[in-house]
Amino acid sequence: MGLGALITLNGVPTPSLSGAGQVIVYERYGETTYYQIRYPIDIVDGDISRIGDSSLDPGSILGVTVLADIQPACLVKGPVIGQSIHLEDGGAGSYVVVKGADTSLTMAREFKSQVWPNVSDSEAVMAILGTYGLIPDVTPTTARHLELKHSLVQRQSDLDFVRKLARRNGFIFWVDCNPLFIETAHFKRPNLLAPALMDLNINQEDNNIESFDIVWDAERPTSVQGIQLDLGTKTPIPAPVLISPQTGLGALNLQSITRDLRSIYLAAPVDDAGDMLARNEGALIEADWFIMARCRTSIHQTGGRLVRAHEVVNVNGAGSRHSGKYLVAEVKHIIDHTAHVMEIELIRNAWNPSGLGIGPL
Repeated sequence: MGLGALITLNGVPTPSLSGAGQVIVYERYGETTYYQIRYPIDIVDGDISRIGDSSLDPGSILGVTVLADIQPACLVKGPVIGQSIHLEDGGAGSYVVVKGADTSLTMAREFKSQVWPNVSDSEAVMAILGTYGLIPDVTPTTARHLELKHSLVQRQSDLDFVRKLARRNGFIFWVDCNPLFIETAHFKRPNLLAPALMDLNINQEDNNIESFDIVWDAERPTSVQGIQLDLGTKTPIPAPVLISPQTGLGALNLQSITRDLRSIYLAAPVDDAGDMLARNEGALIEADWFIMARCRTSIHQTGGRLVRAHEVVNVNGAGSRHSGKYLVAEVKHIIDHTAHVMEIELIRNAWNPSGLGIGPL
């Protein structure tokens, strides 16, 4: 049985890259996707194979494609950044692990000092993404950073700067690619109104997960009190957020569950209520995910369907409280000649009333 993934070089299948024994792709909510490709190596003509292969050198653009529902899906595309090499005496049993990441990593290579006057956060992000050849999927932000008040100042890499702007607005930033290896950079809030990508079932007739671990932590803020002074008029800029702006993935959000005051105070250099509101909402969105769950499945168990980070899935059979929609925060794809396993982390910002059964059978 062949490896359940196709390795490409610059978007082209390359015979010299076949023969991998294992591929691991690690994708996480709002972060860079990393990959590891393990190749067996041996002594050939007095040298060690693959270690000197230029296609595995720094900067080579590798891609990992798999089949899902009989359609190709690109898990990751991006540069090689390193290797781990294990040598056994005589060669047999030796291997090299080629390590890489998606294109967002290239945005972290250069420290920059720049002032962005008279722009919104989203306009600055659009300008930055244009220099990397990425298709932008950017939600517009309304607050502007005026030169006469507070200009937008960058004192970090483009990646760190864009992620800082995302966090201020309650957004996340990540890069993915389609089967044609066209890359899109997303700068937006997760779409919690999206239909569930697929069902993850436990305690059902059609189980596709064997265990489901849940952890919840209620000691989080449910409101934000934030205020600032307008430097021109010296008048207050109040923008309290008394409830999370996110759609709940269950019937009862954390505020409904705790039924008491849990607030934080945010003081940020802003010039208008729109900017203050965005930052306050961003702080509350970050605190919103009070439920985390872990499970494991495989392409075989899901009938050929992939679980991907940033998507919504539906969990059945976890009890009335914890069944329902979850956001996929992390997927570790482990692919070898026998299986394509997916180790999954899910997050949720609400649960359901108890006493309604464990879910449909």
